[in-house]
Amino acid sequence: MKKMMTALSVVVLTLVLAACGQKLNANKTTFKQYGLVSVIKGDASGAKAVHYRADTATGSSKINGGTFAITVPISDKKQTVHLTAGDKKQTVYVEAAKSLGTYKNSANKYNQAVIGSALPKSVQKQMQSGQKQPTKAQIAAMTPQQQQAMAQAAATLKNELAKATAATKAQQLPTSATAGVSQVLKTKGQTVRANVTKDGNLIGYSLMVPVKAMKNKQEAEKFGVTMALLGNSVGADAKTVMKKFAKAVKNQNKSQTTMKTIKSNGVKFDVGFS
Repeated sequence: MKKMMTALSVVVLTLVLAACGQKLNANKTTFKQYGLVSVIKGDASGAKAVHYRADTATGSSKINGGTFAITVPISDKKQTVHLTAGDKKQTVYVEAAKSLGTYKNSANKYNQAVIGSALPKSVQKQMQSGQKQPTKAQIAAMTPQQQQAMAQAAATLKNELAKATAATKAQQLPTSATAGVSQVLKTKGQTVRANVTKDGNLIGYSLMVPVKAMKNKQEAEKFGVTMALLGNSVGADAKTVMKKFAKAVKNQNKSQTTMKTIKSNGVKFDVGFS
């Protein structure tokens, strides 16, 4: 009987020690936006991983050396994130980000710009002239020759648009995207990811290229054009973005890993190297 009591005492003592060894402590109670996500960091022990549950994501992150880091996609609404490690629980918050409008509208505007850039220069000039479509009364007042010329010009434009649309299909964004952070476009040397809410609102884009591409003038220009078009699709001025980006590349210190934030019409562009 005495031996059984001793064994039982040892078991109880071991459980108590194990519970005392558990720890879960996030560095903050409220976390801000970092790119398309918010990075929640902290200290944890006594478990293999920290499990998390938020409005935009659910999962787990391994505990390494007593610390953990979790990435949660940003939303346009404040999020409550529930953390669990063993028996320990903690609740933290992620600040809301401002929406850039709907993803669908942004994708359509971006695609229109991509298609437009593939049109012949003469057609681009014709479209940029901003000529209004004549009314029925104006068409009726035209001579048969004028009506025929107008119809031919419309047919030519429609044909050129169809060819440009087909030629740039691989460079266009899909008009819908899954909620959260997902890849929406991948071309040779470029990858575009988007953070879209459940309601279809766009939080931001991420454009990634190999670092070596930035050392090539043509590839750097291609990166700048894509970045400008993405910005233009959410209200930024493409020419301003291109100008500031070219200046930033020229003044970039080789030892720096980030560029100065570019701003245009309330839209921010952060460029980093890793």
